[in-house]
Amino acid sequence: MVKRFLLLLMLTALTISPAFSGGKSESESDSPAKPAAKPQFIQIKSSSIGGTWYAGGAAWAKLITDNTNYIATNSSSPGLDNETIRRITEGKAVLGFVGGAGAYIASQGGGTWEKPQEINGLFTIWSNAVCVVVHDESRFKTVADLKGASIGTYVEGDVNGDQVLEMLKFHGVDESNSKFYRIMKADATRMFVDKTVDALIYQYSPGHADLRQIVASRKIRFLPPVKDSFDKFVKENPFYYLGEFGVEFGVKPELQPIISAFTTCHANADPEMIYQFVKVWFENLDWLTTVLPSSIPNVNTKDPAAGIPVNIHPGAMKYYKEAGIYK
Repeated sequence: MVKRFLLLLMLTALTISPAFSGGKSESESDSPAKPAAKPQFIQIKSSSIGGTWYAGGAAWAKLITDNTNYIATNSSSPGLDNETIRRITEGKAVLGFVGGAGAYIASQGGGTWEKPQEINGLFTIWSNAVCVVVHDESRFKTVADLKGASIGTYVEGDVNGDQVLEMLKFHGVDESNSKFYRIMKADATRMFVDKTVDALIYQYSPGHADLRQIVASRKIRFLPPVKDSFDKFVKENPFYYLGEFGVEFGVKPELQPIISAFTTCHANADPEMIYQFVKVWFENLDWLTTVLPSSIPNVNTKDPAAGIPVNIHPGAMKYYKEAGIYK
């Protein structure tokens, strides 16, 4: 019993880390003082350790715990969009970080979902680039050149991996002429650095740790899509646009598919609770910038609902109207 108690303390310390100390304390925050009622526990489903979503989830958990009557923990389990949405709809998580494609498909009951999932959006975070990463000395010039290549991308069943395969098919690249490794991003990073695979295709956000690890070990390039092929893909998947990416990582910028990412919750989540969670995020942007300096400057604070392909939760909208963002 003592060992289990000590383990619980260690896990709590890891989730609410000293690395995230410095946000507005209860006495410093402009938000209402924490009520004296018994605190409630909630879970944030972000991403596996190493990604910027995980860091964002840890920071948000810190702010919620310090400034509301809720104690938030940040889940580091893998699974990304589908697993996040499943946890929220099953009541295992209250908040989550998702990509536009996965959330839209789930809300429509498409893909692997048997029926529409009841999820709402809260606010956009930093956008992700779907980077097609190759070694600088490779023969590949565009995405269409990847025929015959060995490619690392998302695990089986992940909507982002399905989207990657669909985009490649529009470029004439598929499992009949190329080798795919459906694995976690961190594992693919090691394989790429070791030159076990020719290319990686994953979403990377500003400051992403795995991409930083790659550029510290290898000289790389990003492959641009072929415009006509990409335009045909976007007609069926209107969650993407092309934007330059790479400067931050010291890589020559190339046009890469960009997709928005945002926070989500169940459509039936308590509006007052969600209002508090959104409020504490936006009223601590200065602190968030100090702990997430590569990510927070890319958050759209003037139009936080822009690009979210599902309904905005009433609790979030209450804050936006109160703050004068929306009428």
